[in-house]
Amino acid sequence: MRKPLMAALAAMANLGAMLAEQPVYAKTALQMIQESPKPHFRQGHTLLPLTRWGWTMPFEVRVELADHWGYALEFGPDATPAVVKEVDDPQSIPARICALAAADPKRYPLCVLASRPLLDGKFLESLPAEAWCHDAQGKLSMAPQRHLSPEAPDEVFLKAGMLAAEPLAKIRRKAPIAMVLNGGEYGLNVLGFGGPTWEKDPKVLQAKGNKNWFRYISERKAHQELLISRAIRDAVPDRRLYIYYPTSACPHHGRTADWWRWTWDYPDMKPISDLPNISIYYKEFNSGWTGQYDMLTQALNAIGGDIAQGEPLSYNWLCGGWVQKDLGPEAFSDPEHYMGFLKCYYTAGMIGGVAGYFAYPPGGFAADLGEQMPSWLRQMLVLAHAHALFSHLEDLVRQGDLLPGPDQHRWVKDRPAYEFPTGDKDVRVVARRHKQRPEWLLTAWAAGGPHREVAVEIPELGTVKLLARACGTVYRASLAAGKLSLRWVDENGMCPTAAQQKRPGGSP
Repeated sequence: MRKPLMAALAAMANLGAMLAEQPVYAKTALQMIQESPKPHFRQGHTLLPLTRWGWTMPFEVRVELADHWGYALEFGPDATPAVVKEVDDPQSIPARICALAAADPKRYPLCVLASRPLLDGKFLESLPAEAWCHDAQGKLSMAPQRHLSPEAPDEVFLKAGMLAAEPLAKIRRKAPIAMVLNGGEYGLNVLGFGGPTWEKDPKVLQAKGNKNWFRYISERKAHQELLISRAIRDAVPDRRLYIYYPTSACPHHGRTADWWRWTWDYPDMKPISDLPNISIYYKEFNSGWTGQYDMLTQALNAIGGDIAQGEPLSYNWLCGGWVQKDLGPEAFSDPEHYMGFLKCYYTAGMIGGVAGYFAYPPGGFAADLGEQMPSWLRQMLVLAHAHALFSHLEDLVRQGDLLPGPDQHRWVKDRPAYEFPTGDKDVRVVARRHKQRPEWLLTAWAAGGPHREVAVEIPELGTVKLLARACGTVYRASLAAGKLSLRWVDENGMCPTAAQQKRPGGSP
């Protein structure tokens, strides 16, 4: 009898140890969102709804984010024919999503991820030989990989556009579509990857002629992608936004001698998207918030290029970090500095963005998360709070000009820096001025180091003292009879619209 008893006691001990390792109380993403302080949006604002890039969220989470957090209602995975077929089943989640958007499109603006046929292996295998690059002997070029030709027939892209547009048209027959995101990363590559193959193709070389490679490839990429873009936009004529990832001036312009080998020229690509959309992610090809290749320097570089092309507003691809094994915990920003960066970005002309996350969480987005909110979820809520703050400041964003500052950009000497020096390399100040009246929007951010006060020279305002915080500090400034009025609008830095909860529709 002793052995069974000992075995039972051992089993109980093992169970106790296992239970001790588990969270005392685990919460889902929905519970964490519902328990978090909600942002307060200005009634009637016209900032674009926030969107999301990544694996599909549970139905209830999608609805909650649309109800209270400024996000569009997420349709689900890429709108392929197989996925869109489900809208015919009224019990399916895609059909339920469409029903919400159809019943109340203002409350539930629908966001759909466009299908990308040029990533589909079956579609690629169906392409004719002339769609691909050939070597000097006229044979298909396969090493180290095959590349679409810059001179591929237009029919390839017309067909890809049709295949992407048809599912969107079917969804639109069920509900209006507000936002369409095209994740790109298909078709004609950049010179850094495709160049060695293109340089051997006689047809490509003949078509290129005397143009430099950057000019030629940018023109061909824009030509091919525009055939797809037109089909998608024609299928959703009443959308609020269509963007192709990414379409903007290059954030790395001038950073290295060969920056142009890894992008296309924005003046050519500009017609592809409804707005510039910059891609800058925490610790991806940058040094984070501070350092030689910091993210705000990159963002202002791209924004300066967009402004030069007559595009002062943007809708950007955002991420405060994701699991990257080579970086470990350093791969993630803390929420405060992410908030400060976003406040600078909005001040610089951002009117919404895509919350991205690029590593699948353990157990997925519907799993129990323990007691601590994971970074992928925290980032989404930080973005929502920043978005809500600027819904109250929208007039200064839409009707204001980003001030160039006194210096040239660190990497591009014929372009303004679009920020104001503080004498402290880790304190950044960006400013806008209203076009019609003497009002300004000023944001001070302590990208590194403690909170501290700085003095900056702003045209017309003179010397202004600002408090720079990790979470950013946003001020409204005005002049009346030559007297400066400076008002701090986000005293609660991480919940910057908390003061508006008692004043619906009010401005900070």
